[in-house]
Amino acid sequence: MNAVVFDLELVKRFRKGQPSEIVEIGACKVDLDTRQIIDQFQIYISPRKGYIAKSTRNFINMSKKDMQNAVPFREGIRRFVEWLGSDYYLCSWGKDDRIHLIDECIRKKIGLSWLRNYNDIQQQIGALLREDNRNQLGLQNALELANIEPTGLAHRGIDDAINTARLMILLLDRIKLQRNEVTDKEIAKFKHRLQMKRQERKKMLNQANQKARTTAGEPTDQEPSS
Repeated sequence: MNAVVFDLELVKRFRKGQPSEIVEIGACKVDLDTRQIIDQFQIYISPRKGYIAKSTRNFINMSKKDMQNAVPFREGIRRFVEWLGSDYYLCSWGKDDRIHLIDECIRKKIGLSWLRNYNDIQQQIGALLREDNRNQLGLQNALELANIEPTGLAHRGIDDAINTARLMILLLDRIKLQRNEVTDKEIAKFKHRLQMKRQERKKMLNQANQKARTTAGEPTDQEPSS
């Protein structure tokens, strides 16, 4: 059985209410018997508007050629799930990546049966590397504490996935991996949250439009005050 260590990179957001969008999936497979990285996966995702701003590209070390090769989210997930195989653990550094996957899959009506046996290994590794683990331990600091020289570039999905896998391999005897799945209750909670966010964005847009009309001296939909 393999452990798939993955890392996501997201579009940088500049306004309140802007939805998160995944722009890179980086992952590697760890053979739990041999404790070796046996395969790698990387794909760039084209956001809804089709363009990835320079600020995001610079942050995740993405070239213009990478952007040209980016695929829609649905196609990226299809390729990732196909690469996963049939029996695996999914592992990431922190819970956020799982949340982002669930959120975007729900928004784009993509099934989640493949998102199973998920494990947040940040907490376990943090507790093994330091006595006081009340605050989240960053990946770069964890590598330093474990005396592992980082490979590649920070904030590049595939490189962060590989470095996380190296940490996991080092401490594998003391890490417990669990089997689980995304529950219907979780999906319902995410759908409700998504609906609330949409209503909030609509409200903010209406307020912005109303303010613009007021500034331009146009009549608004508000009732005159008595």
